[in-house]
Amino acid sequence: MRAKATVVIGTAILLGACQAQTDQDAKDVLNMENATSGAVPLNGAAETLGTSTTGAGAVQSAMLRTADGRNVGSVSMREENGAAMLTIGAQGMPQGEYGMHVHAVGKCEAPKFESAGAHWNPDEKKHGKNNPQGPHAGDMDNLSIGQAGSGGATVTLAGVALSSGLAPLLDADGAALMIHAKADDYRTDPSGNSGDRIACAVLQGPATPGSDAAAQ
Repeated sequence: MRAKATVVIGTAILLGACQAQTDQDAKDVLNMENATSGAVPLNGAAETLGTSTTGAGAVQSAMLRTADGRNVGSVSMREENGAAMLTIGAQGMPQGEYGMHVHAVGKCEAPKFESAGAHWNPDEKKHGKNNPQGPHAGDMDNLSIGQAGSGGATVTLAGVALSSGLAPLLDADGAALMIHAKADDYRTDPSGNSGDRIACAVLQGPATPGSDAAAQ
């Protein structure tokens, strides 16, 4: 009986630690959102939050919004050691697992966010890390939302450049971070049976003089 009790207690501690880490990830990115400046509003259901630093390792941040305009978190991204690093923090969402992907176009227009296009897939592969012909460059693991309604993740897209090279993530039309209604099965093309698009963030580089973003 004592051994069983020890196992139960150990499992509870582990689950509590995982939940605490998930909540801390969400808090970290939301704190980063509050630290950014120079917000640049965009059309549709999302807006960029500006750049907190400049040059190599610059952090770009964007708000994550639902189709009705509700703010459910934010996304930050930077380029580091030859990879794109995205940190996602979400809040005010029902507990569960949600598909999460980078889409090819930086537009988050309600009500279905179809303006964001398909998954970012410059290599023309199939969807899913468990698909023999996959994955898409913009495929990610599911986002876990805990009992408190918050969750977070830091994702590394290896070999992905934000604004340089032949296929940068932040090309002329940007990209979008999309949250889907259901968990991704990591195999079914084109989107892992992850359901409707329910929250979106516009991913764009810093505005340059004469660009549309700078003019808004």
